[in-house]
Amino acid sequence: MPALPSPSGRPRGPETDYRVALVLPRHGPAGIFGLECLAAAELAASEIDAAGGVAGRSIQYVNVDAGGDPLVVAQEIGALLSTGQIDAVTGWHLSNLRQSIARVVEGRIPYVYAAAYEGGERRDGVLCSGEVPTDQILCSLDWLRTELRLRKWYVIGNDYVWPRETAARTVEGLHGRDIGVLRRRFVPLGTTDETVWQGVLDDIRRSGAQGVITLLVGSDAVRFNRAFAAAGMDAELVRFSPFIDETVVLATGPEATTNLFVSAGWFSSLRTDSAAQFNRDFKRAWDLVCGTAGPEESHAPSPGTMAETTYSGIHLLASIAGRTIPTVHDTRRAFADWAWDSPHGTVELRAGAARHPVHLALAHGVDLEVVSQVSAGLG
Repeated sequence: MPALPSPSGRPRGPETDYRVALVLPRHGPAGIFGLECLAAAELAASEIDAAGGVAGRSIQYVNVDAGGDPLVVAQEIGALLSTGQIDAVTGWHLSNLRQSIARVVEGRIPYVYAAAYEGGERRDGVLCSGEVPTDQILCSLDWLRTELRLRKWYVIGNDYVWPRETAARTVEGLHGRDIGVLRRRFVPLGTTDETVWQGVLDDIRRSGAQGVITLLVGSDAVRFNRAFAAAGMDAELVRFSPFIDETVVLATGPEATTNLFVSAGWFSSLRTDSAAQFNRDFKRAWDLVCGTAGPEESHAPSPGTMAETTYSGIHLLASIAGRTIPTVHDTRRAFADWAWDSPHGTVELRAGAARHPVHLALAHGVDLEVVSQVSAGLG
């Protein structure tokens, strides 16, 4: 895929490049997010280069497919690092891959991890810039309890570290609240067997839950949503997810999004000047990357939270050192106390936890409309 041209006009070469391993999924359940994240990454690079680059160097991405086996992908990153081909790592990918990459690059080069995650990452040089369960899930469940009287939940997630740890932290955080998780069930990434999904639906019915928390990735979330609606359960039970964005809703289709709530820092429907600017710029970047720009109008979809966090994560990486090339020392300082402006508002990083303003949205067809801000994030 073609990259956006560098607005600075500087030549691309080893002596002028800031070489970043851009780790995005090109296939697998999370592959549905890859193209939006790539467009957002190219937008961020063009803006950073136009502003003078990273200590005068132009960003050059070394593209790495995050859709493979985490150990193999981490080995690829390790080889790039050992041969001096990269200066940093970033991108949007799953937590099981983050753990593998962090073990390889720990203490050697900066690594900004952009996705919402389960919390608790403490490896040297790793900055996690995405939302964490306290802000994103617990505050949303409190709102749903107050507004819709939902107290009893069923958790369905993929079987890897983020869903399992997020579910555990959610159950722990609900202690003492008038809200509970009745059951937790996890299925392998990339589950296509319809009998598995049918078994999940049957178990949800038996559980007595009033709502379903979905911790499913990409195409797995699409399959579950369609099966849920086909079984007529969307009219009876609320679904809530902290890991669905506009891309998944569009792929799910309007007939399968009834009573679907989503929480995140970013939604394309946010009514702020910064959100409107990012929406416009993303569409330009998408059309340039995909070659779909028409003479009259853009053919780009609305940018989802996976795109926005990728964009913000790259800007975070470029900003932590000021006038010099970012180092692990800079990540240590940012890990302790840092703040940055994102298209959805100011984000603070304190003691390794990023605090976001978090919003709750309700699906209307294939649109996500914000109904409330459930967490200010700051403080």
